[in-house]
Amino acid sequence: MKLSQHDLQQLDEDLLQGMPEATLRRLSVNLLADLKEARERLQQHPGNSSRPPSSRAPWERGSSGRRVRNSPMPLC
Repeated sequence: MKLSQHDLQQLDEDLLQGMPEATLRRLSVNLLADLKEARERLQQHPGNSSRPPSSRAPWERGSSGRRVRNSPMPLC
């Protein structure tokens, strides 16, 4: 991220009104980069990132076919 939480909290309409055009353009580029990065991170899931499958939310998990605890091991 290019802008810190503090930077974003400082931005308001009055501050933007007083900024020169060149500064506004640089700010726009930084905000666009931050927005793209945030959206990419929101779209990540274990299938397209390095996150382990166990990090999926319970409602996103399918039937895993795992054994239920305390059930006997199948004899092969």
